[in-house]
Amino acid sequence: MTAPSAEGEPAVASVVSLKVCHPGSPDVVPSFRHAAVDFAATHGADADLCHDIALAVSEAVTNAVKHADAREDETISLTASVADDWLEICVIDRGAGFGNPDSDGLGLGLSIIARLSAHLTISQEGRGTELSMRFPLPRR
Repeated sequence: MTAPSAEGEPAVASVVSLKVCHPGSPDVVPSFRHAAVDFAATHGADADLCHDIALAVSEAVTNAVKHADAREDETISLTASVADDWLEICVIDRGAGFGNPDSDGLGLGLSIIARLSAHLTISQEGRGTELSMRFPLPRR
């Protein structure tokens, strides 16, 4: 969302953001999901997109809790931002990351997230994982 400045030059797009942090336990999944959906709806996401965001965030946070060795004493963070008609949601943990041979999951979470989001990026640097999802918002 850019508008020309008083001098006629393009202004920089404004960024609106949200940050939520909770200990790494399964009971925080709904808190993250509701925060993301409320933020998305406030910024123009329709019911279908909110449903997709709810499922994608639930999968991402569940992965952080379950597969990243997140513990109550470690924090999982969700950030959300809106800029240029895009909603970006990141889920960040400081767990051990991928490659756990003892995982009891089916491995479908990431493919679900990839199908629901327009862009999916997973980054592991040092300790932890950052999963970033982007969703297009309707033009206002």
